[in-house]
Amino acid sequence: MKATTQGEFKGKQGSLGVILVLFILLVIVSHVFDQRPEPPQQDVPIGVATSRGFDVYNESTFTLTTTGLFGDFEKKPAPHTILPGGSYNYQVSTNLYKTSIVNVYYSYEYRQAGQTRTGTLIVDMIADTNGVNQSTAYIRLYTTGPLNYYRPENYSSKVYIRN
Repeated sequence: MKATTQGEFKGKQGSLGVILVLFILLVIVSHVFDQRPEPPQQDVPIGVATSRGFDVYNESTFTLTTTGLFGDFEKKPAPHTILPGGSYNYQVSTNLYKTSIVNVYYSYEYRQAGQTRTGTLIVDMIADTNGVNQSTAYIRLYTTGPLNYYRPENYSSKVYIRN
């Protein structure tokens, strides 16, 4: 049996150290140049974002003043009023397979039994996009006071506010 000298032992340690350093560098380089795509995120909806227009026409004698604007607006409008004979267009943001809802709260003043009272009108605008080129848009209304409304059809994106 041959005895190992200290010089031969140091030589084996040196080559083992070089191999270890080269392995570590190989791992680092393989991570830097890894070209695999990242998996898609699960919570990001797939589809093209668009918007749907809704029109509110004030054919009443009252001035409608917004008191609240909530929901999926394409761009949230500033508080505003709709004068008698005026109108306002709202753009509701939509996306594939998503139901978007916008709530607009109005107040108005009217006279009843010699007193000035405040009425409320809530307009819900719903855009349901359930497939490509397939969408449903409609408006729900809730009112207190002497306001009425007219929609050309049940699933309409236009509403006419009347006395």
